[in-house]
Amino acid sequence: MGENIPLLSSRGLEFQSTFSLPKDIFRNRLTWSCCEICNSLGFCIWLLLWLPLTVWWGMSSTSTYSFFIALVLLFLGLIILPPIQILCRKYTLSNHLTQLSKEIIKSTPGAFSDDWDTVALHFNSYLYENNAWNTGQFFFNGTDCQEAFRKTILEPVVLRRENEGARFTSFEVSVFHIEKAVQVYFTKVHEQWKLIHTEKECSATGLENVKLPKETYRCKLAWSFQRIRFSYYPVESLSDLVDIYLYAQFSSLCLVSYCLVDILFRVVEDFQNIRPKSMKVEDKMQYLSDIISEQGAPTERWDKIARKTNRWLFEKRVWKNEEFFFDGTDCQVFFKRNFSTLLFSKISVPSRSLNVELWQYIQEAQSASTDEPLV
Repeated sequence: MGENIPLLSSRGLEFQSTFSLPKDIFRNRLTWSCCEICNSLGFCIWLLLWLPLTVWWGMSSTSTYSFFIALVLLFLGLIILPPIQILCRKYTLSNHLTQLSKEIIKSTPGAFSDDWDTVALHFNSYLYENNAWNTGQFFFNGTDCQEAFRKTILEPVVLRRENEGARFTSFEVSVFHIEKAVQVYFTKVHEQWKLIHTEKECSATGLENVKLPKETYRCKLAWSFQRIRFSYYPVESLSDLVDIYLYAQFSSLCLVSYCLVDILFRVVEDFQNIRPKSMKVEDKMQYLSDIISEQGAPTERWDKIARKTNRWLFEKRVWKNEEFFFDGTDCQVFFKRNFSTLLFSKISVPSRSLNVELWQYIQEAQSASTDEPLV
């Protein structure tokens, strides 16, 4: 079967020449999300229900019932509309995976997120032109487009190849364009890997001035709390409400103790998930390349890798300072937790990327560290 990739119409070309990606239009992701929700069908339905009740309450000043209903609808809208928007985005994307694959075949993007800006722009234009999305701002940037491809196409295809018994209902892997897009992506990633591994972008020069956090902080706990992005929501489910009610029945001390323990567990879990999610594919490739290339005694080796990665992520503005890793041991544990344990995994995890395009390089890095004990 040959490649039959449709060209954009004159309207699509005009759209691309006039508009840009949302990252170049909006101040931040929050304003873009609010704009997308306001342009959704769900928001229009909610507004048609809420406005009449508000007008009714304004006309009948003695009625508290209408005010209560309007307040409830306002509260429900703020809670329900964002999840509905997420579900609509997933549904729209699952119905246009073939078109996304065609855009990937045309643009041949790889591990570098900047390569995906063109794919995101073309795909946004296609959805808007074909009335599949209300705006031309489906993907915020190329990174979002890349992650969508990795989760909805790349991982299912690779896992299907590794596990023939798995079933994926979102699409059939025999579709030509989807298989071709995966092949194009793997080819480009391998080319970029050779470029990174042969021409080191982060050399060892100047690293003697890079201090590890273990040399600055008194203990790792102080560094951890310094780096934690605090995001605590004491009530996230019905079970949380039940727990809070039960502890409140005993005493206020029990309730405060429960909340403090809950905060501790949540912030630690949040911190563990922030670091791998902040790294793009190109950053992970650089990290793996450093693990493979670095020589020396285990302790000194991992300290050097930690310094290189800290400097690299700071220069690339992935992390706001040179304190991504506390020391070499933290760097080694990070590799085991987020790379080695997921090597050739047959189970897709929604909250974590399997890095299937990096399996070959993870195995090389693992082989380079086989004789080293994990502290």
